[in-house]
This record gives sequence, C-alpha cells and structure tokens, in this order.
Amino acid sequence: MKCLSVKECASTLQIIIAMLCLLTVMLFSFVIPFPEDLKIFMFQCSMATTMMLCLIFGCSIWFYNSNYHKTRFHVRVFIVVVLWITFALDVATAILCDLQFVGKLLYDSFEPEFFDKLDFMLLYLAILLGIIVIVLLFIVNIILTVGVCRRARKGKRVGK
Repeated sequence: MKCLSVKECASTLQIIIAMLCLLTVMLFSFVIPFPEDLKIFMFQCSMATTMMLCLIFGCSIWFYNSNYHKTRFHVRVFIVVVLWITFALDVATAILCDLQFVGKLLYDSFEPEFFDKLDFMLLYLAILLGIIVIVLLFIVNIILTVGVCRRARKGKRVGK
C-alpha cells in the first residue's frame, strides 16, 4: 500500500477543514437567526467562503491535472494566494466575533431569557471550531507555500 504524498495529505486536510467549516456555519445558524447579529453573520460568511474554497482546492488534486509545468505552477501559486487571503479574512472576522462575545461573555451580549445553556454552549463550540479551522488553514497554507517556494527554486535552477 502506497503512502499519501504531501500534496494529497494537504488536500485531505483541506477537505476536513471544509467539513469543519460547514459544521461551524450550521451551529451558528441553529442558534442565531440572520438579522440578529452582523458580526456572527460575517464570521459565518467567511467560514462558508473557506469551506467552498477548501473543498474546490482540496478536490482539485484528484480532478485537475495539467500536463504543462508552467500551468501547474501558476495554479499552485493561485491556490496559495487565495488561501492566504481567506486566512486573513477568517482571522479578521474571528477577532471581531471573539472581541464581541468572548471578551465580555456571551451572557452579556444576548438576553438570557431567549437563550438556554445549550444555545450558549453551541455558540462557544462554533467559535471554538472556527478557531480550529483557522489553525488548520494556517498549517495547510504553510505546507502549500513551502511547496510552491521549493518548486519555484527548482524551476529557476532547471531554467539556467
């Protein structure tokens, strides 16, 4: 049996990230309806964007392969740039959400009559899952960036 390559491990991790993002968005939507809080909605949107991009890029390793070296390299660079931008968006929205809810506790943000302990627990779990997604996305970004930099150096050596 053959072991997975680094790019296959990274793409599998991207698919796992996509599933965690879906779970995060679902947990938020179970507890808080859309017009209730804009910062949570922004966090949901960033997680949904991360989910779609990670799913597309994670599956592309098995469904897309170019025969041209330059095209493959440009696609890898595109994926790395888009995932770093997505990472920055996720961090920014997570900071906004955490500052509002974790800093002064969720109990102060919403009226306790409308939320029971399970709702608060689901909100904390969703925020925690979002942070786990951000850490995993950072690890994937580092792996892919190192791979692209190695390919770029190898291409420069071969080109000379």
